[in-house]
Amino acid sequence: MGNESSAKAYAGTLWHASDNLSDRVARLRNEYFSFWDRPYFRNEVMPFGTGSEWDSVFAIHNWTIVPEVIPFLKAYEDSLTACARTVPLSNALYREPLAIRRAAFFAEVVKNQLPVRILEGELIVGGQFNTAMSLTHNKSEASEYRRLESDFIEKAYELDRIGIGNCGAVPGHIIPDYRRALRVGLKGLVHEIEALMTGEDPEKDAFRRAMVLAARAVPVLAGRYADESDKLAGKCGDGRRKDELHGIARICRKVPWEPAETLHEALQSLWFLHMLVMTEEGYPGPGLSPGRVDQYLYPYMKEDMAAGRLDRDGARELLQCWFLKHNYAYDYQGRVGNNQGITAGYGQLITLGGMDEQGNDASNDMTWLLLDVIEDMNLLEPKPNIRLHRKTPPELLRRVAQLIARAQGSPFLLNFDEHSIEGLRWQGLPEDELWDYAPVGCLENTLQGCDRSGTVDVNLNLAKSVELALFNGKDHGTGVRVGPETGDPIGFKTYSDFEDAVKKQLSSLLDRIVRANNQADGIRARFQPTPYLSLLVGGCAESGKDVTAGGARHNYLTVEGIAFGTTVDSLAAVKHLVFDTGRITMKEVVDAISANFKGHEKTLMLMRNKTPKYGNDDDGADMIARELHRFWTEATASHYSPATGKKYRSGYLSWNYWVCYGPRTAATPDGRPGGRFLSNGSCPVTGMDRNGPTANARSVGKLGMVTAPNGDSHTISLSPSLLRDEVHVEKLAAFLAAYNEEGGTALQVNVIDPDMLRAAQADPDEFRNLLVRVTGYNAYFVTLGK
Repeated sequence: MGNESSAKAYAGTLWHASDNLSDRVARLRNEYFSFWDRPYFRNEVMPFGTGSEWDSVFAIHNWTIVPEVIPFLKAYEDSLTACARTVPLSNALYREPLAIRRAAFFAEVVKNQLPVRILEGELIVGGQFNTAMSLTHNKSEASEYRRLESDFIEKAYELDRIGIGNCGAVPGHIIPDYRRALRVGLKGLVHEIEALMTGEDPEKDAFRRAMVLAARAVPVLAGRYADESDKLAGKCGDGRRKDELHGIARICRKVPWEPAETLHEALQSLWFLHMLVMTEEGYPGPGLSPGRVDQYLYPYMKEDMAAGRLDRDGARELLQCWFLKHNYAYDYQGRVGNNQGITAGYGQLITLGGMDEQGNDASNDMTWLLLDVIEDMNLLEPKPNIRLHRKTPPELLRRVAQLIARAQGSPFLLNFDEHSIEGLRWQGLPEDELWDYAPVGCLENTLQGCDRSGTVDVNLNLAKSVELALFNGKDHGTGVRVGPETGDPIGFKTYSDFEDAVKKQLSSLLDRIVRANNQADGIRARFQPTPYLSLLVGGCAESGKDVTAGGARHNYLTVEGIAFGTTVDSLAAVKHLVFDTGRITMKEVVDAISANFKGHEKTLMLMRNKTPKYGNDDDGADMIARELHRFWTEATASHYSPATGKKYRSGYLSWNYWVCYGPRTAATPDGRPGGRFLSNGSCPVTGMDRNGPTANARSVGKLGMVTAPNGDSHTISLSPSLLRDEVHVEKLAAFLAAYNEEGGTALQVNVIDPDMLRAAQADPDEFRNLLVRVTGYNAYFVTLGK
């Protein structure tokens, strides 16, 4: 099939933006994708520094979880600092606590440095927020910070180089308490904080003073937008747009300082609050999630409609304009390939549906309207999650199934309440708050507004433990000792001997990577306060501690397991072939792995094709999976960070690590050659789930995800032919209901076939709208590496 005919064949089936978008929204959406054609507004990174010789505007420990950029991190730090616009700190400020300095610097940038632009026709304003801001250290702090940072970076680089994994004190990945901020306004939050400043604890009061200082800068920025809007109205010859601009000015003079009273005010307030968290943390938005927006925005829409201020079409357009704003995070990178943005996206996850406090369904008219908006827009951000549970109305489940079928599956992360809540309960979170959880970033479960759980701070390659067990604790690629001596595997007499060796190596790897991450957590807690974000996180004002230092009501760090399926199938292969059937010896296993299967093709074929595989509802493999899962997740829960007191928890989000750590992991006994990618999330090894999606789901369900409260990335792919009509869509809805009984905590569905993907590779311009699910995020397919 030629390129042109391939594109035509799929032209009617690809999800694309609705043809019924208003002129305003269609123009704004097109303009967003035209990065090089809008020089008057590009939300590119803006560095701001103090001008001191020891200044830095970039914290390397925030980004050591991104292996592909690790070689460039020092260059980023140096170049951003060199390019920074100087915003000097006074000598008096240098005598203040670090949190005060950070708040004062944030306030100056927000009030006087951020450019103010209003795009033609937009209803929600605020677009310049990508920054890199000074850490505002004094000279002695800077010296100590660099010493500690250097020591951590050396350890982080080594963990990555050998393929153990990565760690770092990652920004974002939190749900600020936007709901409360909308209800009482920043003014209400400030009054509550000031009431806590009793003078009994000067250190805590100083931090509270920093929060107030940061809060009071926000209405100044909003006022600048109000002035710009009035200025544009004065030049506008279109009466309708003139009225809109004056209305925007009125709203900006009110929120987010005052409580919101209408849907337009709520959305504008929410966006200002949200974009400034990105500004303060100095990054383009990873994992910063608005939470259960249909729950806290619905009352504003309901009241507007009851009062006749707004109809459904007006609400839909406001929400569409709000959706667009999140995507400008991608201006940080400029246009890449055929699409605006990068492959992974920044995970500004919104959550819809789910249960209420009594366990009943909480979906409402806003839920349904947002499903329409998602289908209308075909955008990366905000990424939608829908919470499903036993009482989800059948018509809502059907609507979700229809959207999955129509949009290649890509719009949704599907979360399953009963299993997710069970895990959060095991974690130790309060029973009366569990119903109100929401995922952040890609799929990581947290409570809303009061929980900083470091959801991707540690990422551990589980399969490395198999390699180390086969080579008595040495890295096969370098010969360097990485783990303890667990004995020559050729001498193992039973499968338990081998399994024990793998567990000992895994425990050692876990201990090592957690120790390194504890350093990053301590550095962030001591040297990188975020008083503006802390203002929006429950517990920080009361504790008088920054959110980075454990000030939130709930504080955790998370270890994500990489290559789970690869590890399980490797254990299962050794058990079956060596100890159960005796078809090969342990020496043959070691020799084959050492040679990367060259000259050992028969052993390779046995490992690949004649052993039990996780993902097929095979109890032999699935019980090995359950044992491995319980072992490492329970071991993780025994760790904590001394600097902040944060406990560790587990999850399965492999992000892109299952690809990049393939070349740093030796061949594995499941029949995977060295260098080939590993398994993704909680998924089976690619191509090894041969008994269909139901068997796949049952295997994941047997793990007992209760001990992985962060959530699990489980992705399945279905052929479009399986969803060709309403009868088959009903079957998908039934599968989703069954998954809630049998499966894990989260599911992603791709509805694609290989021919469609090959056609997109051949003619990317015709497939710009093709979104696919990867590992907790959606991405435009044509921007992915081949």
